[in-house]
Amino acid sequence: MLTCGDSITDIKNHLGHENIESTMVYLHLNLTKKREVQKQFIKYTQSILPEDPKFEELLDWENKQETLNWLDSL
Repeated sequence: MLTCGDSITDIKNHLGHENIESTMVYLHLNLTKKREVQKQFIKYTQSILPEDPKFEELLDWENKQETLNWLDSL
């Protein structure tokens, strides 16, 4: 269900779980899906932030791979 785009809440309700932690036991994202979610998040974030040199200064793009590695570890 997750790979088809259903939300975790929908899956929780479908399985009849009261607690989301119970559902999380059964959900395992593969690396490809994690990267897809990361790319969508980055694309969305970039689309809503206005162009501003100060933002570019604050964003440490040198650590982008470090951030992606951290997200992969979640």
